[in-house]
Amino acid sequence: MKLFKSNNLRGSILTAFSTLLFLSFALVGGAFNLAIDIYIRTSAISVLDEARTGHYNLIDEPLMNRLLGNPRNYLLPGTRFFLIDEDYRPLSPSTSAQDISILIRQDTLNLSEIRNLRLRTADQRTYYISSATAHGDRYTIFYVDVTHLQRFTRIINSLLISLAGFIWLVAIIITGFLAGSLARPLYMLRDFAKRIGQGDFTPNPISFTGVEFEALNQSLNHTAKQLAKYDNDQKTFFQNASHELRTPLMTIKSYAEGIKYGIMESDKASQTILDATERLSGMVNDVLYISRIDSITTPATESTDLRLLIQEHINSHIPLAESKGINITFTHTNKAIIINCASSYIGRVLDNLISNAMRYAVTNIVIDCIEADHHVTIQITDDGPGFEADILPHVFERFYKGKNGLTGIGLSVVRSIVEQHKGSAVAENLETGARLTIQIPNNL
Repeated sequence: MKLFKSNNLRGSILTAFSTLLFLSFALVGGAFNLAIDIYIRTSAISVLDEARTGHYNLIDEPLMNRLLGNPRNYLLPGTRFFLIDEDYRPLSPSTSAQDISILIRQDTLNLSEIRNLRLRTADQRTYYISSATAHGDRYTIFYVDVTHLQRFTRIINSLLISLAGFIWLVAIIITGFLAGSLARPLYMLRDFAKRIGQGDFTPNPISFTGVEFEALNQSLNHTAKQLAKYDNDQKTFFQNASHELRTPLMTIKSYAEGIKYGIMESDKASQTILDATERLSGMVNDVLYISRIDSITTPATESTDLRLLIQEHINSHIPLAESKGINITFTHTNKAIIINCASSYIGRVLDNLISNAMRYAVTNIVIDCIEADHHVTIQITDDGPGFEADILPHVFERFYKGKNGLTGIGLSVVRSIVEQHKGSAVAENLETGARLTIQIPNNL
């Protein structure tokens, strides 16, 4: 359940602030009135108790007469008294005595047991009274008039209410202005986010004075920049993929027609079709992998002899390498190199690295596997022209296609898989050719 329900930020802030301001003044006013009431009550009771205690010594008629004649000599300032008989008739002509005796008679109070009682008369005067036995059938009623204090309290309450109203009005105006200044940047950022959602990745040129709004603005600008890059990468990828997929498809179609019409040798044409199909299958697998690469979690690992895994994937590329006149050399230690890895994923890394090397190599490809310092390093070196200087920093970026490259996926898949294994991938140029190096921690 929402405490402050409103359709917009301004309304929510105004409602919340108004409610809190009202509660604050209500609490202050309540505390003030409670404190004043306690003060009046305790002060009146203190005065009455002292007056009543002093009266116990006034037991003879002459002294009582003296007391009636000059009460200020015997009672505290502010305390008054009058005598009343057992029939509730006041023995004093004062108006206060008449009013108080009427209330005592109406409530049929026991005259000997009145202790610090609060009474309010018909003319809205308030008294605190106590009683004491005076002489025979007479009783002394002591009273303190607190009407003037209560009137003062009402005046203070009226001033507090007026002040609260004025403060509330000023606060509402200021809060409304502040709420508007908060809402405007939010509306602007909302429109910016809407533009991003509609495919407009132009950065927002507006700067905000508020640190929080500016931080959000910078985050949205960064998001727009990333989305623009991703969108451009996708367009580039589809352009590259459409071209590279068309090549093996045309090869398959051409050689299939050659077989159909008997103008090509079946064995040679079939092998070419198989090679093109294998290439097409690898490209499709890369496309499928890259489409879900961001959601792939760390794959299940198993104990694998890396030497055997590398040799297995070298063997699968030897026919194509021989057809191109390329020699593949594999160097490693004589002992097994056992690591924990997802062998199918590392196999994809090896296939992509070897395929990339074969695309540029002239006559030789050298693959080294080295184990040292709790890491396993695989280096693939070719004797080709090497990477162009402007391409070298981007070879592992997704959809970045270099000279003679295909879809710009292969090496980005390499880096993704290696990083999932907590490793690293590096590309460098040598004096003759290029070298790709991956390093994977050996957790055994």
